[in-house]
Amino acid sequence: MELPLTTNRWFTQGYATDTTQGQPHAIPKKNSQDSEAYYSRFQIASLIFTVDQFTASVSLDSFLDDDGLNKEAWLARGAEFEKFGGLLIQQGGTGKEFRPAIDLLCQFISDRYFPHTRSNQRTRIVSDGGFSSDQWMTINGVAWNWGDYAQAWDPSRTKRVFKLTPEKLKHAFETLAFQQCQLDPLERWYQLLQFISPRERDRLKHKALAAETIRSGAFMLRLLYQDLYGKELSHPNEVSSTVITHVPELAVRADARRHMEFVVNRFDLNPAPKLTLFVEGASEEAAIRAIFEHYFGAPPGTHQIEIVDLCGVDTATGGRKEDRFRAILRLVDYLHHHQTFTFLILDDENNARKLKEAAKGLASTLHASRHATRPEYIKIWRTSFEFDNFSATEIAKAMTTLAHGVVFKTDEVAACKKAKNPGAELSTLYNTRTNAGLNKIDLALQLVDMIFDTASHKAPTNRPLIRTLERVVRLAALNPFPTMEESWERNQASKYLGKKRTQVKTKPQK
Repeated sequence: MELPLTTNRWFTQGYATDTTQGQPHAIPKKNSQDSEAYYSRFQIASLIFTVDQFTASVSLDSFLDDDGLNKEAWLARGAEFEKFGGLLIQQGGTGKEFRPAIDLLCQFISDRYFPHTRSNQRTRIVSDGGFSSDQWMTINGVAWNWGDYAQAWDPSRTKRVFKLTPEKLKHAFETLAFQQCQLDPLERWYQLLQFISPRERDRLKHKALAAETIRSGAFMLRLLYQDLYGKELSHPNEVSSTVITHVPELAVRADARRHMEFVVNRFDLNPAPKLTLFVEGASEEAAIRAIFEHYFGAPPGTHQIEIVDLCGVDTATGGRKEDRFRAILRLVDYLHHHQTFTFLILDDENNARKLKEAAKGLASTLHASRHATRPEYIKIWRTSFEFDNFSATEIAKAMTTLAHGVVFKTDEVAACKKAKNPGAELSTLYNTRTNAGLNKIDLALQLVDMIFDTASHKAPTNRPLIRTLERVVRLAALNPFPTMEESWERNQASKYLGKKRTQVKTKPQK
């Protein structure tokens, strides 16, 4: 048989049998080599429905008594099953064409609508024609193009062929919608599954895969209904229950990216950081990562914290007068708009304090009711990262360890603290004494080891850096990503992301 058929000769000559109308037909013997059966994937709905009708489950504990199996109860239940089976056989002809007709309708419209079900809500898989064959059939669809087919599609032809009415089509849609809901073990996860690649959904098994197939049929009937009657039916997974509050809101779902964001938030799968921590340089980043491992017991990412190395205070404060402070604070405002807390840790140099002062009055450009951030989310060390958190003795000891033979004294390290740029002065001292550059990352890691050294007389919680990071971790932990537009708006208007702006009321001009 070569498809597409040009005549019905295969059927009129008896070489092929159409079983879609439910008429009696010969059933080949098992493992017969002289025939082949071809099915539509959408017939799985009717098959499962029929098998379920003739499948009975029995709880054996209802037939047990003190002496063991109660034979009378067992035989009585068997008689009930026999009677019920007889009724099913007698009623087999009632409405027997309805479900096969749904299968056939789904297959009939699949060339037009099935690609829409092969979607992750952002893209869809569309296959043009091709050539395939087996020992019985050859399909020649090389010239077939889905775009052309969809453009020429006339839904009214389907309406005429199947004698559809709004009531009939809606009933067919609801039949598949109810069935897939009852069958699907992942039914409560449907909002998440719709954003997963169709190729990954194809890897589902058993009931989950069957439900996925039936749901695709329901989606196609929904699209046909919309084309024919201009109305959109409910989502197949929202037919069997009454939805009081849509989560997220229906209006949000028009934007697939925003819709997906709220859905993954609901399932706690959003990989976006709950807090972005900006630090001045690579040494601070290395130190903080080591502290997370030692003190908090997990890397920053486990706490959904992202660390960004600014590569110097100048990156934060800006290089041009007219751009001073605004670039980094606008980035902070943007992150807060996406409900990612931001926290900056900087040395007291190159206008860092002016940056913090500027943050107090900078209004958000993305939300009218708040400022870009809160000033307390910017931590400026009084002197520097090293001198605020470690004594001159500890710094001297760490530098001595790195110098391999050169001993640094406490007083010469303490003298660096008085310089305009203490961090740079430490590097100069090291270079002068060793004739080599100071590796600030190695120095930072040596200092972190001292925080957790049992011989240290200073508890970790007495270090300003530890207290600051505790606050950072707490902010991240208490930042729930929103699952609705309403909750996002409420969070934006709160005082947590930025200080509230004073709304100035002006009298209307006369």
